[in-house]
Amino acid sequence: MDATITQHAASTRPPVANSEPRFRDAFDAVRFALCYSSQQYGTTPLAKCVDDTPIGRGMGLVGMDGAAQAGAIRRHMETLPESHLAVLVARAAPHSLPCTCGAPCCLGTTPNPERCAAVEWLTDAAAAYASGLTHRQARRAIIEKLFGAGGSLADIAAHCDVPVHTISRNNTAIRRWLDGDTKAGEPGATQAAWNAIGRRLAMAGLIDANATDAARAGQA
Repeated sequence: MDATITQHAASTRPPVANSEPRFRDAFDAVRFALCYSSQQYGTTPLAKCVDDTPIGRGMGLVGMDGAAQAGAIRRHMETLPESHLAVLVARAAPHSLPCTCGAPCCLGTTPNPERCAAVEWLTDAAAAYASGLTHRQARRAIIEKLFGAGGSLADIAAHCDVPVHTISRNNTAIRRWLDGDTKAGEPGATQAAWNAIGRRLAMAGLIDANATDAARAGQA
């Protein structure tokens, strides 16, 4: 996977011991790690997310303690398969970051390269599940929609000049890959990713072992 997905790993110092879980569930923990910035906001434990998505409690982690905690979570994430890591980043990372380049055209934000790399990876992987959809931009738009972007399938079809029935059929196939088939009881890549990171974080004492992350992450 593109190295930008993991290029921001924080300090490798072990987390400070605590008898209570630091985070409510795996989504809160992953979101914390992906949003954390010890430089940009000084004593704030969470980097302020441009899209204002809730990112959990944080448990008062600041400075080196927060950096160590974020680094520990990232190390657990980086032990997962690329497909799992891409799903976690695409779901939990902020879509954009503050930009202070000062250019006249600057709107104050820039796309988050870590999340962009994850979406690109998923777009390529989705080709194995898309039937007759060679239009890469259309596959990417479907991935973005499944991970929270606005717009309709008709909008994607019109923008990419692809028949709407083709977009709809492939949206169903790609969604089944990511979200599984509830009627058949088959989990998807998203559930597998959150279950995997949840187990690792629970074993490390960072979240409650009974936290149910897959369902919550799918709604995040």
